[in-house]
Amino acid sequence: MIPGLEGRTAVVGGSSSGLGYAVAELMARSGARVLVVSRSQERVGKAVENIRAAGGREVEGCAADFTEPDAPRVVVEAARAAFGPPEIVVANGGGPPGMSATAATADDLTGACELLLLPVQRLAELTLPVMCAAGWGRFVAITSIAVREPLPGLVLSNALRAAVTGYLKSVSDEVAADGVTVNTVCPGFTSTDRLGVLAENIAERDGRTAKEVVAGWAAQAPIGRLLQPEEVAAAVGFLCSAEASGITGVALPVDGGFGRSLI
Repeated sequence: MIPGLEGRTAVVGGSSSGLGYAVAELMARSGARVLVVSRSQERVGKAVENIRAAGGREVEGCAADFTEPDAPRVVVEAARAAFGPPEIVVANGGGPPGMSATAATADDLTGACELLLLPVQRLAELTLPVMCAAGWGRFVAITSIAVREPLPGLVLSNALRAAVTGYLKSVSDEVAADGVTVNTVCPGFTSTDRLGVLAENIAERDGRTAKEVVAGWAAQAPIGRLLQPEEVAAAVGFLCSAEASGITGVALPVDGGFGRSLI
């Protein structure tokens, strides 16, 4: 349970499964009024049902594809209609395909920008002015450890998640005096369906099994295992709490010790 979230309106992207679902469930159990967002109406409906069963009192859903320019506006309006203006936004979604830097084309980079960076900008543009006017708000984007240490074969994620981090760092400076915090969370290798697909792709390319790929990732972190979505969600929840009012403009790694830098 995260203190200070009761009655707050929260929008959580990509929340029908994986990291987003874990965040939405935690917020709902903490008393927030949560809008679950994902591309599939069926998956959204199932997630809403499951979160309500887990103790979330006020949970609604909205099917939207954030790669479509008008989707953020549709989501914000859905939240406002259900609960009121969003006070907490968690920008989260799927990642781009893996590929080498020399194989990536301009079209690949453009597609990654539309997937990772532009939805964050559009959500920020729509929600931050209202948060600032109210004197309170939380904006968190879930990125990747690739922001701190680029990962081989993931050039699109390396480049565009770093762009998200730089953009939100700049934004955080401009809204901090209005009581609004803006942060990013950088998960390490986490046990999700998305990671399983990535492992299978890498295994096929390298002539290994997916289990071997996953074991290699787990071995790179001092904790010796993959993270669970709930562990990442706990960090997101804390950054959205009342107690985290003095933390803004940070890129918080939740990686089981994967990163070796001092700061």
